[in-house]
Amino acid sequence: MKMIILVSILVITAVIFAACGGSSTDEDYFIDYTTENGFDYGGLHDDNEDYNEIQFVEIEGVMREIRPRGSLTIDDFLADLDYMVYVLENNFALLDVAYWAHGIDYKELAEQARRLVLDMDEPCEDTFLAIVSYSFMPLLGTGHFQIVGHSTHASMANNSFYGGYLGRKHLMNVELVRSPLARRFYTGNTGHIHTSNTAMEQLIELYGMPFNRLLAGEPSISQPVTTEIIEEGRIAYISSGRNMAELANAQNQIFSFKREIADFDHLILDLRGNIGGNVGSFLHVLLRPHLREATEAPLAFYFFQDSPYIRRFGDLLFEATISSGGMTITEPYRPAEEILAAFDLPEINHDDIARLHYGAPARFYSLLIPNWILVAPDFEFNGKIWMLTDESMGSASTAAPWIAKEMGFATLVGETTAGVLGGPRTLAFMPNTGIIFYFDMFYLTDSRGRPLEAGVIPHHFNREGMDALETTLALIYEGEW
Repeated sequence: MKMIILVSILVITAVIFAACGGSSTDEDYFIDYTTENGFDYGGLHDDNEDYNEIQFVEIEGVMREIRPRGSLTIDDFLADLDYMVYVLENNFALLDVAYWAHGIDYKELAEQARRLVLDMDEPCEDTFLAIVSYSFMPLLGTGHFQIVGHSTHASMANNSFYGGYLGRKHLMNVELVRSPLARRFYTGNTGHIHTSNTAMEQLIELYGMPFNRLLAGEPSISQPVTTEIIEEGRIAYISSGRNMAELANAQNQIFSFKREIADFDHLILDLRGNIGGNVGSFLHVLLRPHLREATEAPLAFYFFQDSPYIRRFGDLLFEATISSGGMTITEPYRPAEEILAAFDLPEINHDDIARLHYGAPARFYSLLIPNWILVAPDFEFNGKIWMLTDESMGSASTAAPWIAKEMGFATLVGETTAGVLGGPRTLAFMPNTGIIFYFDMFYLTDSRGRPLEAGVIPHHFNREGMDALETTLALIYEGEW
């Protein structure tokens, strides 16, 4: 399984030490670049003659110098690396959480990348992409951080559903993906992709596979949606599947099963191994059918830096998206210190907030409405609901147990979830190569100020020698609930 994931990463982010195939300011950011409607990116891998000479193109109000492949130097690569670090430091709100919650020091990653760039025999953009992708692999997925490779770029350029959401902010990102600066790097001979794969393989052979917490181990369980009666008349079990899309597709199966077990004492919802998607699927299929009345959604908080790659969205900054689970702020944002003074946030990390400028309370939707449209009004489950968690659950699969815990909907058993949650994404370029990277915009906390990127802590951790299901059954049989 991990080999399959690694191959995917190589295709998405890779580049090489073999022969190649084929300076910015603090204000180098992008605001309103647009392209023609009906963009056709079918020629992604065709030879492109448009980038053989220096061009000057205005992109989001900034005049960009676009130099042809083969003209960049080692110093240009170092400048791109430095610029990416600058952007992360001044825009990515979750860098501190990456360090104290996940043990990821971005400065060490950048220093490794710098050493590898300086060790290059000759300037090669494909090798440079491999180096930064390899060096920053430990940060991959934290706050959805990713250095974009050719396959992801092609999907984004075709305006495919990517990154967990659609909407106007997504379209703004797509326009940057289609811009001439991005195309100078990602358009061209398929040899660049082969070169990237080979370079990544050589890096791994020479220096070993970098540790990434999200790829380090198999999830404790990974299976399609499963319904099962563990003890007749008493304990029922539902596995949510491998992602939220599978859960949504199985709603009729789940609704039918719930009617069968309506008078049971216990219902175990197993989210282990669910890698995320649209949290609305969890709300629609597993939570709302149990509500008796409209219920206020849990309170959360957005904090963010007052910086170009966040501000580039203007009035769209807080627009609800699929990736944010419909979340948006409930009152105007204001300085972070005012939020801390106005709300009791006992678990806030004050060192983290010190580098963030503004904040606002937020909610996933304003009200959660009972789902009587698809579940008959006579369906009632009066028993105890349990939810199983593990370290593979990120993004929407972290949001789901957080909502359940805040609402008192379920008792969580297992391990702390993966996090991977900071709202919708923003996209940035490296100014010389045009290599793209993106990351979540917000520092998103629960009602007590704990960042969701640090994961949701269960009520009961796995007992020694037991997994989450075994621990739950032990608690049930011992009456510890």
